[in-house]
Amino acid sequence: MDMVIKEGFLKEAMELHREIPVVDAHLDLAGEVLLRNKAGERDIVKKYYLPDFRKAGIRLVVSSVYVENGMLDVAWENALEQIRALKEDIKGLEEVVLVRNAEDMDRLIEKNQVGILLYMEGLDCIGEDIGRLEELYQLGVRGASLTWSRENALAVGCCKALEHRQITGGLTEAGIRAIKKLEELSMFLDVSHLNDEGFEQVCKTAQRSFIATHSGSRTVYDSYRNLTDKQMDALARQGGIMGMNGCKYIAGSLQGNHLEMLCRHITYEVERVGAAHVGYGFDLCDSYGRARAALKGAAYMDQDDCLLSHGQVPLVTAALLQSGMHREDVSCIIGRNFFDYFRKIQY
Repeated sequence: MDMVIKEGFLKEAMELHREIPVVDAHLDLAGEVLLRNKAGERDIVKKYYLPDFRKAGIRLVVSSVYVENGMLDVAWENALEQIRALKEDIKGLEEVVLVRNAEDMDRLIEKNQVGILLYMEGLDCIGEDIGRLEELYQLGVRGASLTWSRENALAVGCCKALEHRQITGGLTEAGIRAIKKLEELSMFLDVSHLNDEGFEQVCKTAQRSFIATHSGSRTVYDSYRNLTDKQMDALARQGGIMGMNGCKYIAGSLQGNHLEMLCRHITYEVERVGAAHVGYGFDLCDSYGRARAALKGAAYMDQDDCLLSHGQVPLVTAALLQSGMHREDVSCIIGRNFFDYFRKIQY
């Protein structure tokens, strides 16, 4: 049974969500838009996401461009198709804008808009052609992880969420060049999905702060998709932030104790590295799963997410407040940390 949130703490959480620009540092939005477009749907963000973004006070969403395993033969084309689909979907929405720089982020606050920041969840699409990062940058992409949970020309990923095995292999020479190019372009580096050897090499290679957009604590729940204490310490030393993942197989809430486990991860992370290095990166995938299933004419029966929608994000905030976490720390976690990070890196 999950924790029961008292009304007073939920009210305080909603107040915070009106005051602070709330950030979700990971959502597979571009891919979902493309899938639903192929099924004949339009206005995806407006229909499926904008009402909940508004309800929860979410002002910035980091949308991944993720190429599925079955599309790797046409990875570059698929990535470009996702980017085009998302841009087209929000073109007529005055309330939603693609964020390219710090000025765009400032305008989000002034105009009460929701911003979408594009990044690559894995760089399979560029192979060893590091110059293609410049093409992605010109298209509005502002960050990348080297790989998803698989091996490519740049790095080796960790195992998938439902697996539990150490995968060996570090960064390639092309992977090291990619990190340097990302930094040259002021694009952020994400280490979620990277294996442990690769993480260690990132620490030795990166000159700028990097982040884990959607990873929890491996001490709290022993998943290779989560960070060890040592990795959390290293990320924090370089000024990075880790976004709490909302997948039950990564949070460890297999008994339905979703809020309890999310709160446990975040509390431990704050105690270990400080509230300045913790944020939200929920990776809510059920809507993506439903879109993919519908395109194949199948029913999606799973519920992998700890939250039913972004409209429930204030419940996590309320759980943190109810646990006794200081209001200022909670303010940093729900948005200030990631908002300031993405604003500063885009100079």
